[in-house]
Amino acid sequence: MKRKLLMLSNVLRFRAFGFLKYIFYKKRRARIKDQAQAYFYNLPAISFDDWAKNIDSSIYMEMKEFQKEFRSYEKTFDFSPLGGGRGLNQFGALFYLTRLIKPSYILETGVASGYSSYSFLYGININRKGHLISNDLPPLDVKKEKWKYIGQMVPDNLRMFWELHLGSDKNNLKKLCKNYNFELAHFDSDKTKSGKMFCINTLLNNNTKPPFILIDNCADDFFWKDLDIDSYKKVVFEQEGKRFGALIHVNDLHQYSL
Repeated sequence: MKRKLLMLSNVLRFRAFGFLKYIFYKKRRARIKDQAQAYFYNLPAISFDDWAKNIDSSIYMEMKEFQKEFRSYEKTFDFSPLGGGRGLNQFGALFYLTRLIKPSYILETGVASGYSSYSFLYGININRKGHLISNDLPPLDVKKEKWKYIGQMVPDNLRMFWELHLGSDKNNLKKLCKNYNFELAHFDSDKTKSGKMFCINTLLNNNTKPPFILIDNCADDFFWKDLDIDSYKKVVFEQEGKRFGALIHVNDLHQYSL
């Protein structure tokens, strides 16, 4: 009962009412997810490592070294304060694309302990250029005193390149997208189909240049199957046994050999 009351309190605090729908339809989501995973993992996919090596072999080698360093680094953290989730598998891809594109601004939704944040910021630090703008909805069943662990993997020397916002995407994202022009984006927050579409549309409706967009959790539902964005090609990458989606503007396909 205490956990449910805490969740309700945090839902009201952040006006994260979409999260209630996510909870209430848990059984339905489980049924759909099995079918959606079968669909997504039967699609043709590109090995991110093979693609990356072909595009820029020197940055590819940097990525392999970063992955080794990352695996050792993550062992120094306790992830239990935020629920114990380990984090995403494609941290190497995030580092690689940061080094390849050298964006001035990167947008990230979904931070948790900071797997993706650390990967982006590690690349930004090498580039000596860029800032990461992150939005995270704290775990709604976790007390406020534990929110200090959000982004815990980001060390002090990388925080100068980082701007962290707490709250739901629907409350924060529009303002962030109006304030910055993002060249790279990673969406790993709202797991619902409508939530992922909101993030994509908010970014594209406010950006003045076409960003390279990465999307996690594409196998949770039939979001990827139904996704159709004018002037963007859908690409499925795979790294470390995990698949993720990418949206790449048609004018940029040649430079990425896609």
